[in-house]
Amino acid sequence: MEAFASELGARRARQGVPLESLVRAIRLDFSVLWDALSAPELGADPALLVKKAEVVWATVDRFAARVQEKYLAELEEIEGADADLQQQYLTQLLAPAEPSAADLSRIAGALRVDARSAFLVAAIDRNDSLTVRRRLRARPPRDTPVFTYDQGHHTLVIRPRNVSAEERLSFPEASLFEGMAVAVAPHASGIGGVRTASSAAREIMKDLPMGSKGVFTLRDRWLSITAHRLAQVGCDPELLVSSALGRCTAAERERLLEAARVFLELGSLVATADRLACHRNTIVNRLSAFENYTGLDLQKPRDAALALIAVGR
Repeated sequence: MEAFASELGARRARQGVPLESLVRAIRLDFSVLWDALSAPELGADPALLVKKAEVVWATVDRFAARVQEKYLAELEEIEGADADLQQQYLTQLLAPAEPSAADLSRIAGALRVDARSAFLVAAIDRNDSLTVRRRLRARPPRDTPVFTYDQGHHTLVIRPRNVSAEERLSFPEASLFEGMAVAVAPHASGIGGVRTASSAAREIMKDLPMGSKGVFTLRDRWLSITAHRLAQVGCDPELLVSSALGRCTAAERERLLEAARVFLELGSLVATADRLACHRNTIVNRLSAFENYTGLDLQKPRDAALALIAVGR
């Protein structure tokens, strides 16, 4: 009996039969068998049947328990093998050498996703990856697939999506990351776009201050990332502004920087004057002086973008 129960449990796991349905079917089969045995036309001794009922149902319980045990063991083995294969294909997808179109099609097929789908690509701290994986295991088995891939200090989370090019997370997506920091890349169009999106997600994640929590996108962090990258190669616009304003007195420099920062935030002379509790003409004069020193007219988009990187952090 034990060998049959083990074989049944393993076979049904490979066939994808839900465990609850399997156990229910086993108990129903034995209920049908018991009803047949107790049918009057068989002429079975009712007293004997009652006497043996406890033995019969104990045997049923042992059989069902063995089926369940083998089912879970087989399922764990299948999931482990699937996870290993997924990691291999994700490694190919994210390798330094860009996959060919044929490779991308093969990878999408192996991962059972549509190569033309849009994809959510997000990065989390590797310390949060166990929490995300636990939440994934608790989801319905036939839900949209979600893949995780460890990359050093960060873990990538990749999920096909049916929505258009939005960075906003759906409720099921947001629930995965509750209580942690997550960096969401601009959407990836097609599986080939996952490579670029993964780089963007990691870059946003690396830029976050320690202890951050919540959802962060390129829209949130582009200013900090740009300034940091420019500074790394010696092209920090802040040097241009600080050098130009070096000719001011300390007090004047602070007034001009304050006016510039608030105007860059609000984009309105009137709103800036209200924020700083002064006359509109005072703001005009300060921005004019800022332009005279730095050559940056904050009402021109190109100059404003450079000034924002220089003083807006």
